[in-house]
Amino acid sequence: MIIDVHNHIVVKSSPYYLPQEDYLKEMDDAGVDKMVILGKDYGKLGDRLQSNLPDEETADFVKACPDRFIGFTAVHPDRAEKENVERVERAVNDLGLKGIKLNPHSCFYPNDERLYPVYEKATELGIPVMFHSGVKSPTEGTRVKYCQPIYLDDVVVDFPDMIIIIAHAGYPWVEEVIQVGIYAANVYVDISTLNQIEGALGYEIVLPTFRKLTSALGVQRVLFGSDFTYNMQEMIQIVKSADFLSESDKEKVLGGNAKKVLKI
Repeated sequence: MIIDVHNHIVVKSSPYYLPQEDYLKEMDDAGVDKMVILGKDYGKLGDRLQSNLPDEETADFVKACPDRFIGFTAVHPDRAEKENVERVERAVNDLGLKGIKLNPHSCFYPNDERLYPVYEKATELGIPVMFHSGVKSPTEGTRVKYCQPIYLDDVVVDFPDMIIIIAHAGYPWVEEVIQVGIYAANVYVDISTLNQIEGALGYEIVLPTFRKLTSALGVQRVLFGSDFTYNMQEMIQIVKSADFLSESDKEKVLGGNAKKVLKI
């Protein structure tokens, strides 16, 4: 089974909105069985850009093909603590969403204590929390300084029972990701977008980063993700080409580990 733990939709009002059929075709072509559709809340920045994704839209997208899609909610510390906690409860209990996505590049640090009640709720519900980390988002107004993985260290220490996914391998701060997660079995890392970074910078990134993560953290804590449907086939082939992994280890990265994290 292949599970893409990192993908997105946009609000229905966007000219870039694509229907489920387009995603399913790309998934079928790439041999992807299931895909995580991540929530989006950029707080006041997203309000201004009219780009925040309501949980109802995520849930509607997922419900159209629930055997293939898995939805996450999102929160932002611009919102009141009570509002964020209630959003998570409703997303999970009423809408059937299975995790939380946080986007620190929308101007907050992941160790912002306004988010601690959300982390407590995620721990209680047993759902994963994914953090955008490393690479700067191309969205207007985002800031890369909030994306340094070192700021996740407080969260990892303070919430040892919360399932944490560090997105994009925290690139370029891969060593920080390793130091933050090395002794924390609840920390997982996805490798989404690394191929795009490699293409933009013009030197090898994906396989060296992939090797570091599997060597330091163990293959059981590395997850396949694409970030965009058109990245899926390339990223899958990169995982399959990793000659430093056994075939069974490649299967864990491509889907086996995600089955555990997502409780499938």
